Amino acid sequence: MKRILITGGAGFIGSHLIMHFVKNYPEYRIINLDKLTYAGNLASLDPVKDIPNYSFVHGNICDGDLIEKLLRECKINTIVHLAAESHV
Repeated sequence: MKRILITGGAGFIGSHLIMHFVKNYPEYRIINLDKLTYAGNLASLDPVKDIPNYSFVHGNICDGDLIEKLLRECKINTIVHLAAESHV
């Protein structure tokens, strides 16, 4: 079973990728990790927020303890890294 951690999933590209995976691959477990800065819009994921194979985690990719916990507890086997600050 695919267990995918998508960082920056509340951003424009991330939210579209999450909606695609959640709707087309119900056997995949999709975990969205996003800090929700100016670029994140959690409302864009409203269409999938209650679908059982999707979950949201509010957090920072720089938080090593959080990342380690997610990798271990969710048994992540794939990471799609989309978190970025585009203004830098």
